[in-house]
Amino acid sequence: MLRKRIVGGHNKQIDTIVNMVLPSHEQGRGRQLLEELVTDPDAPIEAYGGQRNAVRLTSISDAVDYLKENGGDVPFGFD
Repeated sequence: MLRKRIVGGHNKQIDTIVNMVLPSHEQGRGRQLLEELVTDPDAPIEAYGGQRNAVRLTSISDAVDYLKENGGDVPFGFD
């Protein structure tokens, strides 16, 4: 989501995100993780527009900080 800059007014459906970035054999797990992250108050992902399936990052800096704190790889150009 960070690499695709899904933040601010740019929100996407969870299905669109997993289809865009994950191979088919990982899409089910990716969908599950996104749904869990939306409910996690410490995660930089929020539901948008009253639909649980539309999500976005709270901010670029929140996403970078979250990745760093949790051992994730920050995409080139964001660090």
